[in-house]
Amino acid sequence: MRFIFMTSSSSLSGGTRQAMYLAQGLIARGHELTFFVPHNAQITGLDNRIGWRNLPEKRALWRDFVEAALPPEGEPCIAHAFHNKAQKHLTWWSLKWKKRGVICVGYRGVIYRPNNPLPYWSPGMDCYVVNSKACGRVLRTVGCPKRKIEVIYNGVPNKRTTATISPQEMRQSLGIPEDALVLGTVAGNKPVKGMDYLLKAFAQSGVDAHLVAVGVLEKLWKDKSTALGLTGRLHMPGRVENVADYLQIFDAFILPSLSESLPNVLIEAFGFGLPIVASAVGGVPEIVTDNGLLVPPAKVDPLAGALRRICEDHTARKRWGEASLRHAAEYTLEKKVERSIEVYNRLLTRRGYPAIS
Repeated sequence: MRFIFMTSSSSLSGGTRQAMYLAQGLIARGHELTFFVPHNAQITGLDNRIGWRNLPEKRALWRDFVEAALPPEGEPCIAHAFHNKAQKHLTWWSLKWKKRGVICVGYRGVIYRPNNPLPYWSPGMDCYVVNSKACGRVLRTVGCPKRKIEVIYNGVPNKRTTATISPQEMRQSLGIPEDALVLGTVAGNKPVKGMDYLLKAFAQSGVDAHLVAVGVLEKLWKDKSTALGLTGRLHMPGRVENVADYLQIFDAFILPSLSESLPNVLIEAFGFGLPIVASAVGGVPEIVTDNGLLVPPAKVDPLAGALRRICEDHTARKRWGEASLRHAAEYTLEKKVERSIEVYNRLLTRRGYPAIS
């Protein structure tokens, strides 16, 4: 099958990675795939086996550029758009492409309500894939037909849970004693990631533990962490590509976000059998069930209490970690590819095309 993927995001966002993972899985099954990305996309260096094509800087040229990669009219092809601007373009192109045999699929992996509902009404679009039921419910509020919404949870490849150094080396590099309890998160500096609340809750909890915040810039939080008395117990290594090196030393994973649909890193934490403390936002409660604690977002006291519980209750922490490891089997790249092909096949058979494998 000929696949056309397109993203308008130039960053290494979770949604961009999910698109790349799916492309990798489809190529591994023998399908032909061309992946169109912005001229300044960062992701192209992560896998040279994918047929990346850099879009022109002028968006007015995008249609002709992408259309040149379509097969002859009448030959089946699946076009899948990721991220807002790419999706809007495909929405318009789909009105013409549908007549020439192109299956047009959109993707949405964020929980906020779209400002422009028109793309979700387009008769040219065959389907919208969402990464959580919560995300699907949001699309229903803007009038997207239920029959066009398919939930496919995120999946991560095995390498995302494969460390490149030993736990001992990792602890030594951070200056964390071998026997110290480690709480960890992979976040960012934007307020929506909830770092402010996590630092306050960690200080208030009074737990005898270290906190590692991957993806966070130390210079932005140093004054606050010092004022909270966290010097020596808070480690902020900044952005890293292989988060598995850090996840392997965590005793529990903390997700303090104020908004999420289904973050990749939560699934990666499952792969290490980590008990979870997470904000009950978006699709998070769909996968954090018997493997940890859910807390309301933007509330310091409940988060501090959950940190105390997960540090002090060794039996519960072990039970939750074992449950995370069991759940990890449902969020592999193989599962995501299988579920995606099931959706593609439903769309193909509706048009009278043969199914793919």
